[in-house]
Amino acid sequence: MGRKAWFYRQLLSYMPVFFIVISFVFFVFFQMLGEQSRQGAIQANETMIQQAMRSVDNSLKAIDQMLVQELLFNPDMSGFFNQEDQDNIYLNMQAVKAMKQFKVSNPLVDSMVLVRTQDEFVLSTSSSFRLQDYADYNFLQPYLTQVNSEAKWSALRNYREFSFNSMQQVVTLVRDAPFVTHGKGLIAVNIKVDAIHNMIQGMVNPEVSFIHVKDTWGRSVIAGTSGAENGELVSQAVSPYSGWVYEGGLTQGRVVGIVSQLYNVWFIIGLLMCMAGVAWIVFVTRRNYKPIEAIVSRISKYSQTKTSVLLHGGKQDEFAFIESALESLLEQASSFQQQHREDLLMRKAYLFQQLMEGQYPSHLEQWNEQREAMGLPDLSQSQIVNVIEIDKYPLFCEQYPQQDQYLIKFALKSVVQEIAAGQETMLWTEWTSASKLGVLAAAEDQDPNRHVATMLEQARQWVEEHLKLTITVGIGEKAERYTDIPESYEQARAALKFKMILGDNRIIHYAEVSGEDRGNAFDFLNLIRSMAQSFRLVNKDWQEKYSTLIHNIEQNMLDRDGVVNLADYMMYSLGREISCMAKEFQELWLTEGQPALRNALQSSDTLEELEQELGKALSALYDSILALMEGRNHADTIQKVRLFMEQNSSNPDLSLNYLSERFGMNWKTLSKLFREETGQKFVDYLIELRMNHARRLLEETLLPVQDIATEVGYSNAISFGRMFKKLMGMSPGDYREQAAIQQQKFGN
Repeated sequence: MGRKAWFYRQLLSYMPVFFIVISFVFFVFFQMLGEQSRQGAIQANETMIQQAMRSVDNSLKAIDQMLVQELLFNPDMSGFFNQEDQDNIYLNMQAVKAMKQFKVSNPLVDSMVLVRTQDEFVLSTSSSFRLQDYADYNFLQPYLTQVNSEAKWSALRNYREFSFNSMQQVVTLVRDAPFVTHGKGLIAVNIKVDAIHNMIQGMVNPEVSFIHVKDTWGRSVIAGTSGAENGELVSQAVSPYSGWVYEGGLTQGRVVGIVSQLYNVWFIIGLLMCMAGVAWIVFVTRRNYKPIEAIVSRISKYSQTKTSVLLHGGKQDEFAFIESALESLLEQASSFQQQHREDLLMRKAYLFQQLMEGQYPSHLEQWNEQREAMGLPDLSQSQIVNVIEIDKYPLFCEQYPQQDQYLIKFALKSVVQEIAAGQETMLWTEWTSASKLGVLAAAEDQDPNRHVATMLEQARQWVEEHLKLTITVGIGEKAERYTDIPESYEQARAALKFKMILGDNRIIHYAEVSGEDRGNAFDFLNLIRSMAQSFRLVNKDWQEKYSTLIHNIEQNMLDRDGVVNLADYMMYSLGREISCMAKEFQELWLTEGQPALRNALQSSDTLEELEQELGKALSALYDSILALMEGRNHADTIQKVRLFMEQNSSNPDLSLNYLSERFGMNWKTLSKLFREETGQKFVDYLIELRMNHARRLLEETLLPVQDIATEVGYSNAISFGRMFKKLMGMSPGDYREQAAIQQQKFGN
């Protein structure tokens, strides 16, 4: 114990300073950690506000868009606004049914009403009223006097339909009904504020944050959660769609703020403690050094031989200690250099992403400060951005394990850089996503686009020959200034989307595809709806319409986004048509048809693949529907009835009574069986049959409208024209002109 007394005294003399400094460091650390957590909570709150605003806006926009679609395409809606008889109970019931179905499709919708000024008639889902007697007349009156008023959501207001109902807070969307023959038509959709409140509150943790929502008049649509009165408001956003103000904050923000203000006080106290600790260390060191000083003085009196023995003998070999320390320092330096190289690669990849997105640099001096150290390109020169995409990437991931994927991607990146080095071209390549390699090339040549395309074509050929995969390259326009680089990057990515039409394993220039005419979306949608109707009616002409659709997509050079949107609309239209059929057909669609079409869309990279895969899925679905049809009772009879109707659609006497006499069946039974097998009422099917025949005559012949009306079974051309315009949205003459224009365009 006597030999270690000095050691323990030395150790204990530094302990107070050690505990003081460590305590201060821990306190400062947790203070800084708390402040960073608070800043993170503020950023998360801002993100939550934006998410809540987008969710509400998307829901309101979806309701508005579906309402427009119902007004344009639902014959029950348009029939209500154009009828002149309030006592048409059947048409009123159809309008009520359409409103109820709209409410079911949109859970946020609480109620809706149809207003017809022609006879001052109001129809809701629960009753009908005279316009002057309707409880919400004061709210609707300003909209009745406006001409082509712009539809928008109202501010927060109180509403109840009947006097015995409790008052509710709602927001309302009012739209003019299009194509009203006489007077003016309105449709009003009410949404309970509670529904919006429930939707937003699911995103909020009341123990951490809160949300306030105010309408355009500053009234609270959604009040904050419990504890919000003690909270701190930290973020605000204004909806560009509804004009509502979204405010959010932290529930315990004020308490945390007060604690944060004490940080400076504690920091000063800590500095004083550190200064006291330094003074204490100096004092203790001087005191503890006195015995060492005495020992050193005594050693200096020994002879050189004695000193050598002391220094080289056993544990007191100081040179061995220094050598060991140097080796340790060298190993640490090597490790630090390796870590520095890895950090440099990650930082370059991050800078590349920021450059492509336009987030960095704000000025060239900022870039040039680190350009030499990191080996970055000179942005004062013009650049061209290119994007290389691995074709059939899901298949690539299935064929190769992850380690081999990294190796192949490294080889692809190295090949591009080596080819560029061989042509003395400055190139910067980084992976921007799992399947896409971004390439920034200096535009030094007189024809830089051609030079870069030649270089990347060599890379494409090498990859095809040696890596057993293919790549497609999108080339953007030349960026004269560094601020144009993000635009060139987006152009390269946009060019890649045309791989769906042009095919893979090739070079695609943005300039070659940017000016193409994309066609009229209305024509595509009409063709898709017609194909879906043929599916429901089990007509084989769906194949011809499908081929026409693919041909039109190819002719109009749609990019991948456009093709995917059309495919989604096709699935929506098929689902909507099949939903009108019997339950077994709906189950067939949900279990087999829809999943098969979705898988075909996701697995196709090019239009050729998509045409083949979708065609297989559609053919299988058609065969299954046909098999179900043939297995149902009376299917053969109804098929004969439909064939007879198609062959005799021009007969003006064609009716249920006429067919019941011909096929020896009661007309009520025939009507019921016809609707079960086709999903349509007899009258609707007959009108659709005649209108389709009329469309073909308008497109393919020059017969006058009067003759066409007679040809399709109408003795009165005016009645024919009215029905044609109701279903097609335009007169027969306008339809013939538009069809001629489209045929001329597609023919060229």
